Amino acid sequence: MQNLRDQLLQKGLISKGQKQQVEQEKRRARKQLHKGEAEAHSAAQQRQAYEARLEAQRAADRQRAAEQQALLAAKERHLRMRHIIDYWKLPEEPSGTTRWYFMTRQQALKYLYVSAPMGLQLSTGALAIVERPDEREETRYVLIDREAAELITRLDASYVRFHNTNLESDEQSQGEAGC
Repeated sequence: MQNLRDQLLQKGLISKGQKQQVEQEKRRARKQLHKGEAEAHSAAQQRQAYEARLEAQRAADRQRAAEQQALLAAKERHLRMRHIIDYWKLPEEPSGTTRWYFMTRQQALKYLYVSAPMGLQLSTGALAIVERPDEREETRYVLIDREAAELITRLDASYVRFHNTNLESDEQSQGEAGC
């Protein structure tokens, strides 16, 4: 294109001022094009950065909400277990001459003294030993009925320390169940 303008100038078809004017307009158009592209590119980058920040914030909010939901669900489950245990526990403290052994969460062997009728109920599955949640001083173990043990098992089976659910072989397990 430059050569064409030079040739037109040499033949006298255009003047030197016209050539300079055309070149100046071309330079302005290129500058405007670059400015517009730069502004558009800058705006696109800002928009992308904003969308990325917004998406990161949404992800953090979703994660925080999921953690809060899990915490609330754990608290609710915990309160339900405490309510079930408090409602269904036997009114009298286990006492007797027979030691009934069971495993704790820490895989330690513990025992409760139970009477002979309580031992029979434990071996047949009518009673169960559960751990009370949130006992600060010492973990306390309580005897509860079968129905309550099944409810607690549905909520969190790790709190049930002993429950004979094998009711078909009660006669075989009476001598082996832990006495």
